[in-house]
Amino acid sequence: MSQLPPPWPSNPGWHRDPEDPEMIRWWDGYQWTANRQPTPPPSAPLPPYPQRKKSGAAKPLLIIGGSLFAFLLVVGSCAAVIGSSGSDSSSARSSSTVTADGSGSVTIFAPDPSAAAAASRSAAAAREQRDREFRRLTNKASYRTVTSRDWQLVAKDPGAYKGELYVIHGRVVQADAATGTFQIRVNTDGQQVDVYDFDINTIVTAGLASFKEVVEDDLVTLWVGVTGSETYDTTMGGSVTAPKVEANIVEVYGNAG
Repeated sequence: MSQLPPPWPSNPGWHRDPEDPEMIRWWDGYQWTANRQPTPPPSAPLPPYPQRKKSGAAKPLLIIGGSLFAFLLVVGSCAAVIGSSGSDSSSARSSSTVTADGSGSVTIFAPDPSAAAAASRSAAAAREQRDREFRRLTNKASYRTVTSRDWQLVAKDPGAYKGELYVIHGRVVQADAATGTFQIRVNTDGQQVDVYDFDINTIVTAGLASFKEVVEDDLVTLWVGVTGSETYDTTMGGSVTAPKVEANIVEVYGNAG
């Protein structure tokens, strides 16, 4: 016998089996399935479509999951109560983070206001120190005047005077593309001597000063800090070691050209 579909509408469900009128059979909306049931009495409702039984292991997992969720809710509520009760005395701690691992242990992290305050104080102190140093290096009164002999002693052993501040004078002997705008070479002295008496070869780098307007043969007064010495090669094939200073103020008072 051909398996005819039930009369329209053919919705999925239990219908009388066309092969056995004493049985009912499940129609899935497209075809007959192998699921059959005896035709129930007219007063009894049709049985539901058989479903897969739930595993017995799911129930304990649901109980454990529900218990853990309830525990986290309680912990979160306690943390909120504690945070609100301490808001007057620790307003800097505006928020807390509550974390829980699988074992149920809870860790509460809160921002440390003392660390932020310490960092702010440290930054302010560093700015103040930089400002003080800038004011010191740009104040001409911070620099010592020296005699010609005293400056010769400094030039003889500049490492021993590193960091000392002096007022010196000299004639610029090199200020070109080779030295750039950040370094010049000057024959110096502790006093404003005759132009040909400046005889201490000195390397001068730009600290807070600028050499953009300084050219060769300029007569300059420099307010400098001693930084040490430097050895460089000469055009004759040898090398020369000269004292090295950093200029924070420069003034041109003439030109020897």
